[in-house]
Amino acid sequence: MYELINVGEKTWYMNAPTNVGFYLYNPPEVCLIDIGDRTSAENALAHIRENGWKLTRLYLTHSHADHVAGAAFLRAETGCEVFAPGVSAAAVKHNFLVSTTLYGGSASADMHGKLLMPPPCECAELTEDEPIPGLKAVRLDGHDMAQAVFGTTDGVWFTADTVISAAALEKHRISFIYNIAQHLESLDALEKIPGRLFIPAHDEPCADIQPLVGVNRSSLLEVAGDILKMCETPQTMDDLIAQALEKYHIRLYLMQYLLVGQTVRSYVSWLLDRGRLKPVYEGTRLYFISEK
Repeated sequence: MYELINVGEKTWYMNAPTNVGFYLYNPPEVCLIDIGDRTSAENALAHIRENGWKLTRLYLTHSHADHVAGAAFLRAETGCEVFAPGVSAAAVKHNFLVSTTLYGGSASADMHGKLLMPPPCECAELTEDEPIPGLKAVRLDGHDMAQAVFGTTDGVWFTADTVISAAALEKHRISFIYNIAQHLESLDALEKIPGRLFIPAHDEPCADIQPLVGVNRSSLLEVAGDILKMCETPQTMDDLIAQALEKYHIRLYLMQYLLVGQTVRSYVSWLLDRGRLKPVYEGTRLYFISEK
């Protein structure tokens, strides 16, 4: 863990709970792709100093805490610029936005834990002028409101959370997704990106990303089918969240209620938009039922 592994002439990654990319674009200047938590940031900085490099930029693929929690530490230590795509930049800077959007209202103190609300960090929105020459950014939204994947001149792609590991899907089947339609489009796009090596944020590198894309797509469609089956009889949103937690063997606590809850709501929205579900109103209760 936290080993620096060379995967190209200018490209390395550090194996960590969230894999961290290193791109030596203008020696000794190096940029990072994602950072994980404070421990990961400290180890990444140690590698940079041991190699005599200078950290100038940190590119965050999206705003979730497991990708950005060490950003404020790195910026304070090195003065590096920090970038994230779209609205994710605002969420890195204004850290309460993640828990607030998960909950759908002003979040309680318990909802502002470190797993959902990392230290705030000054962060600029990724523009056409960024990233630096030799590093390519492609927007693949859906898992988060805004997400980018990054490719280097060595043909190495850091694919963020566009895909998660087959082992994680086998364990629970359901994974966090903000927008189902966008996520499906992103899976299609990732499948077509040419590259020599693909490094997911939470899985081992692979030369061919298509099998993992297929597993993620199949799991998504399976969950959608499960929700439709649940709604063969009218279900409230809380009914669906409870059934999802039970079916996918997820222990209920506040963070999981927020994460699974938003994911189930995203599936319901997608199925409503596709005409596969319809809302039913009984008194002051809203139910969802499958369209025949």
